[in-house]
Amino acid sequence: MKDEAIINLIYEKNELGLLKLADKYEKLLFHIAAGILGSRSRDIEECVNDTYLKLWNHIERYDMEKASLKTYLKVIVRNTAINKLRDLSKREERELPEDISEIARYYIDHKQSVEGQVFRKENITLLNEIIGRLNKKDHELVIRRYFYLQSSKDIAAAMKMTVTAVDSRLSRLRNKMKQDFDKEIPLNTEGSKL
Repeated sequence: MKDEAIINLIYEKNELGLLKLADKYEKLLFHIAAGILGSRSRDIEECVNDTYLKLWNHIERYDMEKASLKTYLKVIVRNTAINKLRDLSKREERELPEDISEIARYYIDHKQSVEGQVFRKENITLLNEIIGRLNKKDHELVIRRYFYLQSSKDIAAAMKMTVTAVDSRLSRLRNKMKQDFDKEIPLNTEGSKL
């Protein structure tokens, strides 16, 4: 079934739309969630189900002209999985012994002032520009590895490369992007890099 027909069914709150959506995209969504959540099968399943529910409840937010249904679902499942991983980390952190929790609190990043947040946003914008200037293959490698958190093995299979080639190319790309970033990062008022 075409995406447009699936979306129309979901707009009409017809549950057949969810079934068709799952038939078409469930394997992909499980793959993305597993790449983030590892072997936590119950959490992966919950994450995929939450993705369906978010689309069902907020279908009016989806604009087919801005993104394909596949891309839209990838973003939802990725964000849902990352949020779930954060929640799991917090829960596991609460289960740490008292003395370890105290040490962890001591090392919290206290640089999150308004100024720090502004510089962080500028840095993210600059990094996005640097990634945007990469050639198509390098851009795909970076997005797969650092946005979708895919393993080198999965990237190699998808892009018809060897794992070694993926790892070495990503290593070179990281170095190149770091150099580009260091050249372009704004200077603070004292003249040193932030």
